[in-house]
Amino acid sequence: TALASMEEMLCDLNRMKKDPQHFLFDRTCPQKALDYTSFFANTEKHLYGRKREIDILTRTKQDISNHVYMSDEMSMAKIKSRENIFHCEAAFLSGYAGSGKSHLLHHLIHACKEDNWFILNCKFDKHSTPIMIMAKAFDDFFGRWVPRLDSAMDGSFHRVCLSIFSTIDKEGLIQLLEIIPNLGKIPPEVQTDLIGYCRDQGSSSIDKVGFGTKRRTQLFQVLIKSLCSSGRPVLITLDDLQWSDSTNADAIEGLILNYRDVPCVVQDAQKEKYNHGLMLVGTFRSNESRKNEGILDIINSIERSENAKVTQLDIEDLTPTDVGKFLSATLCLPLRHTQELAGLVHLKTRGNPFFVNQFLKTIIRNRMLQFGVKSRRWKWDCDVINMQMISDGVAELLATRYNQLHHPLKQTVKIASCIGSQIDDSTIDLLSSEEHLLPFDVKGVLQLAITEGIVEKAGPLYQFTHDLIQQTIYESIPNNERKPLHKVIGTVLLRSAANNSTIHLLAVDQINLYCQDADLGSQERSHIARINATAAKFAISASNFEQARSYVNAGMRLLNNNRWKEEYSLSLQLYEMSAAMSCFNGDVDGMSWCLREAISNVISFEDSLTSSGLLAMLLAASSKYQEAISNCLSILSSLGEEFPREINLGTVLNELAVIQNTLANISVGQVKLLPAMADKTKLNAMKFLSMVCSYSIQSKPMLVPILSCRMVRLTMENGFCDDSIVGLVTAGFSLFSFADNVELGYQIGKVGEFFIEESPNRHALRSRLPFELDGTLKAVVEPAQSVVALFHDRYDSAMLAGDVGGAMHSLLSYCLGKLHTGSELVSLSKFFVACIKQSTKYQQNFVRYLAMSAYHLCIALSGTSSNEVDIMSFEELNQIGKREKHLQLLYQNFFNEMWGYFWVGDYVKVLELSKKYKPTGQKRSLEVTRTIIEGIASLNLARKTHHASLRKNGEDALQKMLKWEKISKWNFQHCTTLLQAELHYLNGDIASAGSAYKASIASACEHKFVHYEALAYELYGIFCVENGMVKEGASQLQMALDKYTQWGAMTKVKALQRFVDTGDPSFLRKFR
Repeated sequence: TALASMEEMLCDLNRMKKDPQHFLFDRTCPQKALDYTSFFANTEKHLYGRKREIDILTRTKQDISNHVYMSDEMSMAKIKSRENIFHCEAAFLSGYAGSGKSHLLHHLIHACKEDNWFILNCKFDKHSTPIMIMAKAFDDFFGRWVPRLDSAMDGSFHRVCLSIFSTIDKEGLIQLLEIIPNLGKIPPEVQTDLIGYCRDQGSSSIDKVGFGTKRRTQLFQVLIKSLCSSGRPVLITLDDLQWSDSTNADAIEGLILNYRDVPCVVQDAQKEKYNHGLMLVGTFRSNESRKNEGILDIINSIERSENAKVTQLDIEDLTPTDVGKFLSATLCLPLRHTQELAGLVHLKTRGNPFFVNQFLKTIIRNRMLQFGVKSRRWKWDCDVINMQMISDGVAELLATRYNQLHHPLKQTVKIASCIGSQIDDSTIDLLSSEEHLLPFDVKGVLQLAITEGIVEKAGPLYQFTHDLIQQTIYESIPNNERKPLHKVIGTVLLRSAANNSTIHLLAVDQINLYCQDADLGSQERSHIARINATAAKFAISASNFEQARSYVNAGMRLLNNNRWKEEYSLSLQLYEMSAAMSCFNGDVDGMSWCLREAISNVISFEDSLTSSGLLAMLLAASSKYQEAISNCLSILSSLGEEFPREINLGTVLNELAVIQNTLANISVGQVKLLPAMADKTKLNAMKFLSMVCSYSIQSKPMLVPILSCRMVRLTMENGFCDDSIVGLVTAGFSLFSFADNVELGYQIGKVGEFFIEESPNRHALRSRLPFELDGTLKAVVEPAQSVVALFHDRYDSAMLAGDVGGAMHSLLSYCLGKLHTGSELVSLSKFFVACIKQSTKYQQNFVRYLAMSAYHLCIALSGTSSNEVDIMSFEELNQIGKREKHLQLLYQNFFNEMWGYFWVGDYVKVLELSKKYKPTGQKRSLEVTRTIIEGIASLNLARKTHHASLRKNGEDALQKMLKWEKISKWNFQHCTTLLQAELHYLNGDIASAGSAYKASIASACEHKFVHYEALAYELYGIFCVENGMVKEGASQLQMALDKYTQWGAMTKVKALQRFVDTGDPSFLRKFR
């Protein structure tokens, strides 16, 4: 084609100058010319029409690199300030199938590899289970890095290993090793510890009480957080998210939303800490609207959280100009030569990059586009191509190409397409063992498939070069052949599976595809139901509860109508597993239905125990604690453990007096000498005693000491088990709550805590005892702020243990602890909102009610509220508490309402409420705060009314607080000195009062209780003004305003500011 203009000539010359390699190949060899195009290879030399997208992803990558690799001075400054240590960015690429989303990911991965990033690459598909794909990505990562001990990444990878093994318990580690075997191939200095770590674990995770849906999600998050702590940037790619499931979606969302909570605890030998950088890139098909709803919800949640910058890119089709540049560069011809062909290719393929490639391959095979030796360039006839190819898409091209394959290759890719988008060497070897299925050299055939561009190989994994190829091949198999082929594949794999969970699950997936709408005989149905039950166990042990539930449902559908007579054991097993997984997922209705069916058909007491335990969990989750307690006590009676129907304070104190000598002599060493409990009846009794202890704390507290003392006796007489730890801690809690023996209660609690940390199931035990151990025994003895921080860890432990109920209680305890230690109220309100939303999501009603009660106080003090949640009034919450006999809810409502009146200075209301809710004989940790509130209110009113009873109440409160101060000066000294100041003021001892106010301010400041520091400044300021020291009083009140502002109590600030502005003592008296 002749040059049409000077511009065309300059374009050609610039092109030759810029890309001379396009014109430097052997123009006499057609094969070399074809090889240069890379049409039949799996490499991408350049991505055309994607400059904008590449620039955005490159900028994002550079921002994260800059954050992680910032200068030592800047990095340490940020780490010391605990600000901006973590930087996370997420990009989501959407577009039609074949639009080139995966190629953009590959381009980004290549760039990150060059810069020594840690990379986790997941590609989902509709045939393979998402859990196994996620696990495979982790396994590939460890498989790549473990052998590279001489690389510059050694230190980073070692930090990753240390972080993992210091965070995950034995049970979780064993589960990870089952699905991520390369994790066990760690450096020698860690490997020895790991082997010893795993040997001590004897039981399967499927037998653990409280094992739930979130455990596997939390385990994966721990792995990702460990990667982030390495000192290297981390890239996570999630290709074809439309094939992922909701659990993985929750994991992705949770990872980003909780990213700022990644603990920076991993240190190397030089005690250096590192900035964390995470780039997460996901792709999904924009035409899968139903499946994309969940993905779009995740994107919106991440954007709202402000924890990560989110970029959304819509990958559009190539323009005719883009196709022209691609053909020009690939065929090594000037743009003007390829313009007409580019227009035709774009018309036929609509600019879809995958279709473009397939179209060009087809016309090359059909010799419509070929290299001319004589002309030494590519030649074509657009009229011929236009006449021959009248396709509306490329699916026909792929189908035609598949039908042209020779039999061995066609049979191999057909079987591979039934399994999914990828298949590994071990599965191929198993299938090859059946000569009638693949009677030829399969590996050799797959090599030919690689040459043809149908599949590609990465390590031991073969995968189709595009999911459209796999989809086309699979859909080309006639329906009458497809299902029998699934059955043959599944049967072959099942025969070789043995105890290999991965192969067993793959086999059952294939057989279940065969079962759909199939007419099965009774014996075949029973067999397939049984292998589904086994598959469910494997899935549960891998923490994949959605997958397990699908197997259970498949097995239940296959049970015969006479299931409870003909297949009793299998039916009971499936219904109990279904009930358990419904519990873990918060599906109360599904759980209830399964349990009714199971309990109504059990034929022995022993067979009913699992269902009875699950029923108690269901009742408790529904806030029916009284019913849950009755259910457990009935089971305990059948197990030989009887308890009195009526229990009063005298009964409780007598029981504690009897057991107190035993508890006083209990030590870690003594407990270690106890044998393991072996009696199954006693083990079952301990399990139900542990459950009923938890429920009784909420609704029947007088029963707790009786239960815990029984657990201690059973332990001393029959041996030690994990539930013995619950018994010890709960006994310590009972000594504190009822016998007023704080020291011994705390001592026993610490013994229990030692065994919690020693136990392989420490995460489950931590999540089981946050209220009794941390929220009560430790909260009054140890510095309160350090104890509150523990609840964040307890929440993580509960999630690792799969105990959603425990996680919600820990989250609530964290919020309440922050409230009582003076955390900033506006930020704290967000935690309460999150707690209400999460407890609603998981149907943990009791936690939701308590969170609402405390949130009322936050709103009243801060003057701000959120429209994200609806909350009930105190009156409505009290009605629920009375109806359900929730003593703790009733007490919390009373306390929060009284505390609200206290902070606004309505001391009359405080004492009126106090009279209505008299102490019950049980000491709660809140009773200490109640003592402070009532003491200050009584002394303040006594000064105005001169009532002797009010003086007596104030003096009694001071004596109680002096006792508490002996237990913990840190937690209570500021309150004791403030009560002393108020009493001195009442007695007219002005000098002593002034000194005591100052001492209270200093103590509250030193021990970091900003709200009590503000209160002490306020009371001191009022004292000064009322005694004529107006200037000093104004100064102290201004300090009170500053501290209340720091606390976020803006309602209080506005009220107090009115007095400061007027300086009128009469207004002050009215205000107080």
